[in-house]
Amino acid sequence: MTPDILAHLDDTPDFYLDQVAQVVMDRWSSGRVGLLGDAAFSSSPMSGQGTGLALVGAYLLAGELAAAGWDPDAGFARYEARMRSFVEANQEIGRLNARSRDVPGPDAEPRDFGGEWFAELVGRAINGVELPDYAEVPDSAASAGSPITSSAKP
Repeated sequence: MTPDILAHLDDTPDFYLDQVAQVVMDRWSSGRVGLLGDAAFSSSPMSGQGTGLALVGAYLLAGELAAAGWDPDAGFARYEARMRSFVEANQEIGRLNARSRDVPGPDAEPRDFGGEWFAELVGRAINGVELPDYAEVPDSAASAGSPITSSAKP
């Protein structure tokens, strides 16, 4: 099969090849710079959770920064504390999915996805983060100053 594929590479108009990768970082911020979404915690396309993680992360990052009075050190630390277990569970599911596509050798151990460990992992991946109601957090407009406007004429 490989020789057949290779024989047609020069003539195909829409060939695409890429690796499946995962971003795993010790921390998601440094100073006043914070990351979220795939830049911070990409679980890989193998988990199917990239968009969900990005949306939850954006909500928590904005809420925690506002709740910390826009102090980046405190806001980023609280954001990461809320997200870390949730992200790690989704990343592990991505790795498990990728490994499940490997062709096992003759000495490979069978995978047991019926165990309690797997149910706990899936539970953390699905429900592993609490979304607080930030309704009582002061509005960002109150501390952010005047809005930036453009004086350019259309």
